[in-house]
Amino acid sequence: PPQKCCPLLFRLCAGCQSLFPGVSLPPQRRCRWLCPDCRAQRRDFNREQRFYKRVGCGTCQACRIPEDCGICSACARSPPGGPSGPGRTPKCLLRR
Repeated sequence: PPQKCCPLLFRLCAGCQSLFPGVSLPPQRRCRWLCPDCRAQRRDFNREQRFYKRVGCGTCQACRIPEDCGICSACARSPPGGPSGPGRTPKCLLRR
């Protein structure tokens, strides 16, 4: 009797558009798949972006403003005298 062979699944990487055989994903993860190389590249890029978000580039106008403006919605919500405790305080809209 002929054997029924299950169809070989191929998955297309959303980053490099390469086909990868034998990749099966659960239904909730079927929207966008990245190969291991593209996933590592994206992780490194995001790490670099987080660094610049925290430190700043130093060349744009927003990075060169030394203090908060005091009139935007983020400055109006922050307590006077700076942050009083641990947690996330909103950054001035002009310094973003």
